[in-house]
Amino acid sequence: MKYFESFPKIAYTFNKNTINVNAVTNVLARSTFLREVSENVDLSYEYIITDDDSPDILAYKVYGDAYRSWIILLFNNIFNPNYDWPMKEPVLNAFIENKYSMSLQESKTTIHHYSKEIITTSLYQGVVINKTVEKSIIGEYAVNFKNNAISQHVPPLPTIADTSTSVTTESASFTDYDLTIETKHTAVSIYTFEVEENDLRRNIRLLDPKYVSRVENEFRELMANG
Repeated sequence: MKYFESFPKIAYTFNKNTINVNAVTNVLARSTFLREVSENVDLSYEYIITDDDSPDILAYKVYGDAYRSWIILLFNNIFNPNYDWPMKEPVLNAFIENKYSMSLQESKTTIHHYSKEIITTSLYQGVVINKTVEKSIIGEYAVNFKNNAISQHVPPLPTIADTSTSVTTESASFTDYDLTIETKHTAVSIYTFEVEENDLRRNIRLLDPKYVSRVENEFRELMANG
C-alpha cells in the first residue's frame, strides 16, 4: 500500500477566477497511528540501521514491499527522512563541511563542546562484570553563584579535540568486589559530535511483520474517516 493512497481528497482550484476545481490529495490530513501498537514493545523489536539501509530498502527487506517504508517512518515518528534518518559517511562528511563552513580535517581538530564523563567499573575477583558511562555537557567556565564569579574549570579542560583530562578517581574494595569511579573531562570535536548525533538515529524499532496488514487496514479506516 502506498502511503498517500489512503489520504482523503479535497476540492481545490489553482485559479480563483474560474469555477473549475480539482480533486487533490489532502497531505495535511493527520491520524493517530495505532498508538497502542507503537507503545507496545511486545509487538516490535529493536533494529540498528546500517549504511546499506534506506527506508524503502529496509521496508522491502523486512516487509517485502518498498512502499511500506511509511510504516517504518511513522512507527518511529520520522517525518523527514532527509534529516531524521542516519546519513551515510560521504553524505555526513559533506553535511559537516557545509554546516560549519570548514574542511573535514578542521572539524576533527575544532572543539565543539566539553563533556563530563563518570565511568563506574565493577569487578568481581579482578574480572569486569559491569561498566557504565554517564555523560553530560559542561561549559568552558564554571559559575560560582554565591560569589557571583566566573572561573575556568579546575583542573583545566583539555585544549586538544577528542582528548580527555582525568579529574578524580575513587575506588573501594570489598571481599571479592572492587568498585572504581573515574571522572574525566573531554573536549569533543565537531566531527565526533556530529557522528555521535548521526549514530543516535540508527536505533529504531520495527513493527513485527505479522501486524503489517492490520496496520494498513486500520490506517485506511482512520484516513477514510478524516
